[in-house]
Amino acid sequence: MGFGLVIIGYLTVLGVMPDTFVYYTWGIYIAVAGALIMLAGLCRLAEYNIYFKITKYICVAYVFILLCFAPFVILKLDAELTNSFFVVSKVIRTCLLFMFHFYLFSAVSALSHEIENIKLEKKAKRNIVASCVFFAAFALEIFFPIDPFMAVLGLGYYVFTLIFLYGCYMRITYEGHDEAIEAKYEKTKNKTKKR
Repeated sequence: MGFGLVIIGYLTVLGVMPDTFVYYTWGIYIAVAGALIMLAGLCRLAEYNIYFKITKYICVAYVFILLCFAPFVILKLDAELTNSFFVVSKVIRTCLLFMFHFYLFSAVSALSHEIENIKLEKKAKRNIVASCVFFAAFALEIFFPIDPFMAVLGLGYYVFTLIFLYGCYMRITYEGHDEAIEAKYEKTKNKTKKR
């Protein structure tokens, strides 16, 4: 369905936290590569509901923003300008990553509801709440630095999200999905034969 690519991309995005070393070095390209892998998975998932489509567009915006940030990271600029850039870029990354997670979990919640997987739907809603708490803490951390706590919280959130995505990969399939794809293929094949 696409969850496998999302998991691989999520593993690659070492910068899932808005404030890690990846965003301040050449590692920014690792985050871009991971986001592109996730984008490939989201393109496949976009057919299932509107929230996956929104997540896909947020992923495109994330890649674009990271590529725009790259020159600031790589070039040696004035220290004051660099510090200002890091604060502004952290705010933008925090907003984008929050929206990405929020809509991704909303998409899984909607999909779980459709296929009547109540357990996964509850987990998706729990992850939405966890995302709100996690990114609210990051927003506060911009003004009141609490680095060790945020590192532990970020690692926990990262692992928690990976486990959830793996659960989606293992449990979500549309009943009759394979049959629907087969029917679509047969219909296209028949149209081609008639021509």
